[in-house]
Amino acid sequence: MASLGNQARLTPVSHASTEPKQNRTRLIVILAALLVIIGLAVYAVTRPTGPDAGPPVSSPSASGSAGSAQPAPASPKSVPADCTAVTEGFVPTRYVIERLGVDEPIVALDLDDKGNIAAPPKDEPRLASWWSGGPQPGADKGKAILSIHTYRNGNALGNELFKDGASQFKPGDILKVYGQAGQVQCYSYADATKINIADYDPESSVMIDYDGAPSLTIIICWDFVASTEEWDSRVFFNFVPIKP
Repeated sequence: MASLGNQARLTPVSHASTEPKQNRTRLIVILAALLVIIGLAVYAVTRPTGPDAGPPVSSPSASGSAGSAQPAPASPKSVPADCTAVTEGFVPTRYVIERLGVDEPIVALDLDDKGNIAAPPKDEPRLASWWSGGPQPGADKGKAILSIHTYRNGNALGNELFKDGASQFKPGDILKVYGQAGQVQCYSYADATKINIADYDPESSVMIDYDGAPSLTIIICWDFVASTEEWDSRVFFNFVPIKP
């Protein structure tokens, strides 16, 4: 098979065939320029303008579909001004739930003498204990755990959070967790789950989760049984981090 170079030398070019080709080339260039001008004019007339113009709409990616699109990150307007961009885990010292009027200290505790995640001192009705053996708030993975008391006769914060057997949090409620170095990790309320102790699966990630997506859970006792002086269930209030 002859090479491209050989084919070019074997094809004669005469002056008679060059002029029509040049005319056709000029015609093509003129038509292309007209199409560009027409396109720019149409865009100038139809493009959105002013403050009501919305953002461009992107099509689903090749790896997903419209039905499986991931939720968009929280917009800057929805993030409280004092939330900080936390880049690593920290020891929490205080927590705030503004809508519920909560602003209380946090104490770091590990396990109690029975090997369970320790609760706050019994005479502290609103203080929270953070499980120091688990993930930290602000870490890039894992579930941070806060424990808060419920009293059998009421008057503890746990009684207020699950008043009349229903979560008193509303979607979008903000939980702020503070650290000694000025960190303020903000969380948004997701949901609440009540689980009977008899039904709890210790192999699940309901309470202990070192490797999952970053989150925080507040745990309270519920369903006090006077005959045994024990609590039959736990309520888990789940929160997801907000990124400024």
